[in-house]
Amino acid sequence: MEKNLSRALLIEFAGTFGLVLFSAGLVCVNQLTTPAQATSTSPLGQHQLGTFGIALGQGLILAALLALTAPVTGGYLNPAITLMLWVFGRVETKRASGLMAVQFLGGLVAAAWLYFTFDARVLGTAHFGAPYVNRLAYPEATQGTLFTCASLELTLTFFLVFAIFGLAGSDALKLGLVAGMIATACALFAFPLTGAALNPARWLGPTLLGAFTSTHSTYSPWADALVYIVGPILGALAGGYFVFKVYPHAQG
Repeated sequence: MEKNLSRALLIEFAGTFGLVLFSAGLVCVNQLTTPAQATSTSPLGQHQLGTFGIALGQGLILAALLALTAPVTGGYLNPAITLMLWVFGRVETKRASGLMAVQFLGGLVAAAWLYFTFDARVLGTAHFGAPYVNRLAYPEATQGTLFTCASLELTLTFFLVFAIFGLAGSDALKLGLVAGMIATACALFAFPLTGAALNPARWLGPTLLGAFTSTHSTYSPWADALVYIVGPILGALAGGYFVFKVYPHAQG
């Protein structure tokens, strides 16, 4: 039992590390290839990934990593989902706490990897690849804005949970593909608004490294904690209730 748990925790760490590394890294690469940063001799020239490229990349990496890790670990690379599974009695306390710990650690290590990969100017303007509330979309930093953005993260996380657990009994490849498709659609919609995190580990790791290395410039990321912690957790709980109590294919 202990050996199996240790193996699951190591796999979950590696999976979350990869998820945050690629998701945040895509944001940094997009910043690197903006006209202000890129040159005509750079490998990508001035061709930005843009919202579509970032959304597609994030969906692909989530699909691949969920297909690889979910059948083994049951953590789904997301502390909000792991917590939801514990609340609904699908994961025991010891396993859930261990999975959430390595998920946050994986996100933090991924952010540290980015620190040694990109120039400080790129990390600063890209907010270390961390999702954040777009002040161009929401110029008024009010409680109403935070509630709106948290509600958006809640709603999108609900659909991510629906995608993952609505296909009860499906193979890992199908699960990964459907979850990746939903994640891509969520990012296409919400990346310009909140960054479409849907995952507290996706936000916390890059945000912590950005704060400790002062790459966030004048931006204060902690003001958005409600959006990226409470929003996904409530969304995962709502999604869990729906798929385990309402949706017939996932009951049992």
